[in-house]
Amino acid sequence: MWVVVILAGLVVLFILVLCVPIDTVLSLNTSDSPRFRIRLIWLFGIIGKDIGRKTKKPKKKAKPEEKPEKRPEKKGRVRFSTILRVLRTKGLLRQIKVLVKGILRQFKLRELVVNLRLGLDDPADTGLAFAFAGATMPVINLIPRCRIDIVPYFHDEFVFEGHLYSTVRLQPVSLVWPVCRFAFSLAALRVVKILVVDKWKRRK
Repeated sequence: MWVVVILAGLVVLFILVLCVPIDTVLSLNTSDSPRFRIRLIWLFGIIGKDIGRKTKKPKKKAKPEEKPEKRPEKKGRVRFSTILRVLRTKGLLRQIKVLVKGILRQFKLRELVVNLRLGLDDPADTGLAFAFAGATMPVINLIPRCRIDIVPYFHDEFVFEGHLYSTVRLQPVSLVWPVCRFAFSLAALRVVKILVVDKWKRRK
């Protein structure tokens, strides 16, 4: 009895964790030196993690050249012919398209701020670009929490200065339905069948 209660509690806890939204903060500043930053925020700001930063690794001392050793072939590799069969699976591309659309729909834009000064090499090209941008920016700014301000720079040089800031929210539990719909689709089951049959034949 206690085992069932503990398992049920773990399932409920797991579902609650999936219901907690994840915020993705993206910022770009090109005014001084270009700086790009992505930060993941969970539990309403209690937990945060920066990604996309690269750390310099210490240089390793040069080692004397060694003769390359022959590595044994990996038996678990999927054959090229099998990959072609998977790609030709009926309905697979359509299901992947539905999956991608279903995932992208779950991302909710919470804030978007763009403040840039942009100029192309040719002032005529800059004017042509802003003839389109000037008509679309007022419409985009009607969207709640969106503020876009792009100023043209009419000189014979390329200029891209300013900053961009956006926040996107995602609830992991909302991905369950799109992923399950793809995993249990007929096309996905056909792919699993192809891979299982291929592995079984290679074991013979």
